[in-house]
Order: sequence, then structure tokens, then C-alpha cells
Amino acid sequence: MTAFLAEPRSMFAPIAALLAGVALLMLGNGLFLTLVPLRAELEGFGAVWIGAIGASYFTGFVLGCYLVPPLVSQVGHIRVYAAVAALGAIVPLLHALALSPVAWIVFRIVLGLCVSGLYMVIESWLNAASTRRSRGTVFSAYIAIHLAAITAGQYLILIGSPGGSELFSVATILFALAVVPVCLSRAPSPSLPVRARPDLRKLWRNSQVGVVGCMTNGMANGAVWSLAPIYAKSLGLSLTGIAVFVSVAIVGGAFVQYPLGRLSDRLPDRRWLIAALCAIATCAGLLLLLLAPVLPLPAVYAAYFLFGAAAFSIYGFAVAHANDHADPGDFVEISAGLLVIFGIGAVIGPLLASLLMETLGTRYLFLFTCAVHASVALWTVWRMKQRDAVAPEDREDYVPMVRTSPNAFALDPRSEDSTP
Repeated sequence: MTAFLAEPRSMFAPIAALLAGVALLMLGNGLFLTLVPLRAELEGFGAVWIGAIGASYFTGFVLGCYLVPPLVSQVGHIRVYAAVAALGAIVPLLHALALSPVAWIVFRIVLGLCVSGLYMVIESWLNAASTRRSRGTVFSAYIAIHLAAITAGQYLILIGSPGGSELFSVATILFALAVVPVCLSRAPSPSLPVRARPDLRKLWRNSQVGVVGCMTNGMANGAVWSLAPIYAKSLGLSLTGIAVFVSVAIVGGAFVQYPLGRLSDRLPDRRWLIAALCAIATCAGLLLLLLAPVLPLPAVYAAYFLFGAAAFSIYGFAVAHANDHADPGDFVEISAGLLVIFGIGAVIGPLLASLLMETLGTRYLFLFTCAVHASVALWTVWRMKQRDAVAPEDREDYVPMVRTSPNAFALDPRSEDSTP
């Protein structure tokens, strides 16, 4: 028994500081994801500007996948982490000092780049500190902490008013604190981050459903991340209600990952599950579009939970399907490329959805998601008639994932065949 308890302790001791850094970073980012659109709405920016601000975060995130690795190769992980974290920590305060939509777009690009860079360094460290035997456990713990912290971050909005500067200060404190455990970590120095250079033609030849699924999922989820707090406020929800509303979708997506993953491994074709999830997200979106104003509040939460369970799961299964058709050695390259494709979609989605909301009304956010998900469901069913599925016995088992940086895929147990 002593040996059994000592094993997980010895496994997590070298990476405890890194996981603490993840938790603090995601607490701050979770708070900020909800705070920014609410404060922008209070300042009267309008839906189009709020959508552009949301899109700018994902623009910075994609840029970080390209710009941070060369910096790491020149000056090292710890210096890049400290510099990027310091820059990221001042961005929330800049939002409070410059209440201009144009300035906020610039700030959000910078923050997206910083968060992307922080993910890369932390995930490089986790990958270096884990072994083939422990990688699955470490990866699962990382995902659990990531999702739990970003969910908890939604509720930090209750400790202040979105109209004041206190919450921006709290976000700054959390980003700054995230530097401390990582900089003091004794984990071994990691290898260089994965450079995401997606070959779009190769990705398209490998899996059209994977590319379309990731791009459109980025469009729908990017719109929801950027604009859902405004939609929740339009329903008359309090700050507590908005925090609950945003978090139930995250919980829904996390709740179904394991059972749906087991199901996808047994289905003759994963694309059936992708199409079904798109159909469920479409139905849940229709409820939120047409009936949310008259539904009791628990039913609204339930509809958004169902939406999150479906919409926030599609990306992982699209990536899994793409890798079913790829050589094992291409796992990291394919997955990293699809992450960038998702990011590009997440730039486009908030812009289109905000234009729709500005024209027709706030609740039409979910008309946009319905159109996207219904289109992907039909596309996926059509593609199933054009290309045979990979037999279940020839596929890798599904593993839940997070959309962070390309280095997350190097940490994924499925990458073992593509790493030395």
C-alpha cells in the first residue's frame, strides 16, 4: 500500500509547480473571458466591436503558435515564460485604463499571444517531466486542472463589479502569480516547442471532415466564448446567473468526454458521432434561440449544458477522426495543424456572429451556431458516403484533449509513436 501511494506522489511531485501555474493562469483567463464582453457591453461598444475584440484574442493565440517557439530557441524557456507572463499580467490593467474598442483589440491580440506562449512552455515542461508510463496520467491531470480552473474563474466575477477596476486587478494578480511556481519549478529543462506549420493540402487530403469540423467548430465556439455572456445578460440574468450560464457549458463538455470517447472507439465510423453531436448542438441552439426568454431558468441552464456537451466535444472527435487516417508518426503534425485551423475559425466566428446579433438581436447568436452545426452535420453524412471508415481495430483509442498549444499533442499518449 505504501508503494502504491508513493508512486503517484513521485509522479506528480516534479510537476506540481507546473500544474499550480496552469491553475492560476486558467483562473485568471476564465475570469477575463467573461469580464471583457460584459464590460465592453457596459461601455456601449456594441455587438460588432465585442465580436471583433473576441476574434482578436484568437488572432493573438494563432500568432503565438508561430512567434513563441523561435524566441524559446534563442533565449530559453524560463526567460520567455517570465517575459510573456509579465506582459500578459499588465494587459488586464491596460483594459481598465484605456476604455476604447480599438485599444482593446490590440490588448486582446497581445493577451492571446501571451496565453499561447505560456501554454507552450508549460506543456513542453510537462512533456519533458513525464515518461511513457506516466504520460497518460499527467495528461489527464492537466486536462482536469485546466477545465476546473477555467470553470472556477467564471465565478470570480462575483467578487467585484464589471463596471469597476477591481476584477481587472484580480486578473492581473492571478496572471502574475502564475509566474511564481513555474519559475521555481525543479522539473527538467524541456525540449523546444512544437512548431505548427500546417500543410493545408495535406490536411485536406488526409481528412476533409477533420478540417471542416475543426474550422467550423472554431467558428461556433469562438463566437460562443466571445459573446455568450452578452446573450446571458440579455436574458436578464444576474452576475451569478451569467457565471453559472457560462460554466455549465464547460462542465457539459467535460462531463461527456470519457463516455463519448469510449463510444467513438466502438462505433464503426466516428463520423456518425460527429454528425450526431452537430445535430444535438443544433437542437440545443434552437432552444436557446427560440424559447430561452420563456423557459424557466433551470431549463435555460440545461439547454446550454446540452449545447456545451455537444459543441465543446466536436473538436476532439474531429481531430481523432483525422488521425485515424494518418500515419502514427504524423500525429503531432496533424493535430497541431488542426489546432491552427480551429484558431482561424475562432477568429472568423465572432466577427460573423456579432454582425448577425447587431442586425437581428442578441439571441441570434444561436442562429449562427445552428447554421454552422447543421451544415457540418449534413456535410459529415455526405462525406460518409464518399469515403470508407477506418475499422475500429485499426484506430487509436480516443483520448480527451484541450485546445491549448501544439505542445499539448506531444504530451498526448497517442503521440508516443511519433516521438523518440
